[in-house]
Amino acid sequence: MGKLVVLTLLGAGLALIGERLVAFRQRINAYREVEPVEPQNCHLIEGLENGAEDIDILPSGLAFISTGLKYPGMPDFAPDEPGQIFLMDLNEQNPRVQSLNISDGFDRASFNPHGISTFIDKDQTVYLYVVNHPHMDSTVEIFKFEEQQHSLVHLKTIKHKLLKSVNDIVVLGAEQFYATRDHYFTNFFLAQLEMFLDLCWTSVLFYSPREVKVVAKGFSSANGITVSPDKKYIYVADVLAKNIHVMEKHDNWDLTQLKVIQLSTLVDNLTVDPDTGDILAGCHPNANKLLIYNPEDPPGSEVLRIRNILSEKPEISTEYANNGSVLQGSSVASVYQGKLLIGTVFHKALYCVL
Repeated sequence: MGKLVVLTLLGAGLALIGERLVAFRQRINAYREVEPVEPQNCHLIEGLENGAEDIDILPSGLAFISTGLKYPGMPDFAPDEPGQIFLMDLNEQNPRVQSLNISDGFDRASFNPHGISTFIDKDQTVYLYVVNHPHMDSTVEIFKFEEQQHSLVHLKTIKHKLLKSVNDIVVLGAEQFYATRDHYFTNFFLAQLEMFLDLCWTSVLFYSPREVKVVAKGFSSANGITVSPDKKYIYVADVLAKNIHVMEKHDNWDLTQLKVIQLSTLVDNLTVDPDTGDILAGCHPNANKLLIYNPEDPPGSEVLRIRNILSEKPEISTEYANNGSVLQGSSVASVYQGKLLIGTVFHKALYCVL
């Protein structure tokens, strides 16, 4: 009788693992191949060889690019090199990237930048907020941008018990921002188990010096986040659920979900086209190739444009798609006056004139 119980429990456990494995492979699009959609006027950006995980473009056309992310489970082609922030002026006829110097006193050796967001004060001073993972921890670094010196002056490091496993950030005021938490657990094994079991324990946080709170929860893996041009709505990408949540922002900074846009690809970072209000999404068409990296069969890249996101039937189109032969592991796409930048988690970056 005891052996029968053991065998029954073992069989049930194996069946559960098998079911979870099948479901997980479906969620990460393990069997999907990419149909190419490639604009004619595109080229790789010289000088960006270790990813361009996030991009934020100022209204003036200056683009900040975070590079060198070291993220558990992701490929890393330069494990001994610290991360950097690059600048690119999209007003130039042939834009080039330039690494920004960071002021003394900041630990540049452990700089591991992830999501970024800019904030322009009333006096037109530009501040860059950077999600940083020094020694695989999570902090938010605040820099002041000195345009004439092409440098970043480090002002402050923000840490909080809720700011764990932070992925992306959108700044709405001086030291006021929303941030996504892409895993509940910080332990690597538990984080992988959480992802495998699809526990949906990740969240969106609001931070200010006076208050830090969870404002939305129940995501499989909350990832990219951005704000509508009128500042009334927050858009959140749930990468493992393959969808975008449209959230209404309230005066007390709480968020209420209005709708969810379901997609067929894993959505990473989100940006807004300042001219149209369209959403641009950097996506992973097959995350299995991202998690199990094979240079002979690399992960592809995909960029979607979502028009009229607040309407009953948003229009979704593919701006770019490649099987990894040119660009691997796209994470972000950002546009400025017909010029498109596409960044990746660990690979290269692409510049296109649309």
